[in-house]
Amino acid sequence: MLVGTQDVLLPTTMVGNYPNPRWYDGQAYAVYPKGEFVYDAISREALEDAIGAIVHDQEAAGIDVISDGKVYGGDSPYGQILYHYVERMSGYKLSGPPIGLPIYSTLYAPTCTGEVRREHPFHLATLRAVRKATKKPVKISYTGIQVLAAATNNQYYKETKELALAIAKTFNEDFKELADNGCDIIQVDEFVWPYGMGDWEVEVLNTAMEGAGCQFWVHTCWGNYSGTPGYFPDEEEREFGAWVLDHRPSSAPAPERAQAIFPKVLDANIDALNYEVGRTGPDDLKPLADNDWSKAFVAGVVDVKSTVTETADEVADRIRSVLEFVPAERVGLSTDCGLINLPRMIAAGKLRALADGAALVREELSGTAK
Repeated sequence: MLVGTQDVLLPTTMVGNYPNPRWYDGQAYAVYPKGEFVYDAISREALEDAIGAIVHDQEAAGIDVISDGKVYGGDSPYGQILYHYVERMSGYKLSGPPIGLPIYSTLYAPTCTGEVRREHPFHLATLRAVRKATKKPVKISYTGIQVLAAATNNQYYKETKELALAIAKTFNEDFKELADNGCDIIQVDEFVWPYGMGDWEVEVLNTAMEGAGCQFWVHTCWGNYSGTPGYFPDEEEREFGAWVLDHRPSSAPAPERAQAIFPKVLDANIDALNYEVGRTGPDDLKPLADNDWSKAFVAGVVDVKSTVTETADEVADRIRSVLEFVPAERVGLSTDCGLINLPRMIAAGKLRALADGAALVREELSGTAK
């Protein structure tokens, strides 16, 4: 599989959030500025040290493609998946009712009241910190455009597509800036795709990527909010106006998963599609074959919703199941979602299991297995 400019057999990586070092969270210096850092600021040193620690965990585990870990700061890693971006764009204010996304309804909707433009870089400081810490290929993660559009209390644009196109233009500026500064891969997390794609989502994504000189991967997810699979909240129970997520009925509808994103994703100008298969297995691999998916597929083969660390053999078995549907030269390997809900010690162990499981299958494919 092509990773940046390198051809790597079964490259490994992680998805999205990684547990921050405990010394970082909740501190006054845990700040990601809207503009450039003040030279030699404590906040800059702290951010770079935190990202350096996350990079070290990945390299120590033997991971091939190094991710940023989403060290955005703030009190809520889930809140920052929205607020990090809207705080850096014009036209937004942070107020409104809880948003309508099926598994994120405890968050408050950013309100769009004017023209959306990029005012500050989204992830340039992140890229510089990761690049400083590793010589391996680098992947930087962005919250998806459909996610941001769906989460917005839109009071300015006539329709959601118009809002999404405005957001896409801000992302395009940022994507180009990162590509020009040495980013190998940009990962876009469109975790609402399994709940349904309309007629404009792929067009908007393609607009955002146009002219940016790096690889683009899209990650989509079956649910990981508070470490749980995605179900619609119980309609009956609320607390202070918000859904009570711990009381969802087991009969509540779940995402349609992979079936929901095909065939529309075939028109996305992306280099790789990434979603989980460790828990769900062949049901979510079959759409790849049924729709003649010919690009790279990054399979989530490590379960981040379990505190039990897989063995290398268990990971290898999951990888072999993927190879029944996608040839090895087009397969990458990842965690099935972000590791943010796990203790860092367990997260690091799962990364090691991922790398070791991949090594076992590489040996089999090369004929060197003992």
